[in-house]
Amino acid sequence: MRQMDLLWKLQDLDTRIGELEKKLAVYANKTKLRQLKSKFDTEKGLLEKEEAALKATIKSLKSNRVKVEELKFNYEKTEQKLYSGEVSNVKQLEGMQKNLDEMQRNMETLETDYGNYQGQKTRLEDLVKTSKVKLKKWKNTFNGLKEKYTKEEKEAKAEYQDITKKRQELIKKIDESILNRYERVRLGTDMAVVAIENGKCSGCHMEVSVVYTEKLKEDALVNCETCGRILYPKKD
Repeated sequence: MRQMDLLWKLQDLDTRIGELEKKLAVYANKTKLRQLKSKFDTEKGLLEKEEAALKATIKSLKSNRVKVEELKFNYEKTEQKLYSGEVSNVKQLEGMQKNLDEMQRNMETLETDYGNYQGQKTRLEDLVKTSKVKLKKWKNTFNGLKEKYTKEEKEAKAEYQDITKKRQELIKKIDESILNRYERVRLGTDMAVVAIENGKCSGCHMEVSVVYTEKLKEDALVNCETCGRILYPKKD
């Protein structure tokens, strides 16, 4: 196999190695996973607040009912005493009536509060339900992506090791001077070796001189006069 063919094959391996290194960097960085985890944690924190608020509202509802029942009991007891004839003192009767009026107002206030608590309870129940759905969604998305990343990372690492091994074996067959020249050109461009297509350098699309074309026929290593890339005469 010609040295140029080996160099062309080496570049294919290096291109794939570069792609795999970018992939592995993404897997190692785990940016998307961290973003999903952040959204999950935010939704979880919101759910906990909503559940705490719902718990407090239910507690207030129960407390409200207890107070209403106590007021009703005291109201009925006072009312019975007021109309039983046991009390004849006018001042005392007026005081009892005032107590009844006050208890009535308190009961009305508690009933209004109860309605507000009920509305708040319904709203919070809806919020909790929605948050649980969102939380499940973020969790499933996170777990799915984590599983996908784990599988792809494992495959990428295996391929990377395989290609790296192939590269090490290949460079043993390439002359050191040619390899060094390839590495120097590669420092300044993503593609160090480019094919000649229709008499032009496929890197910069400039015409390749006849002199250079003749040198390539002799398997000489030739750089493009314009862009400096190594020219590769593909076999038909």
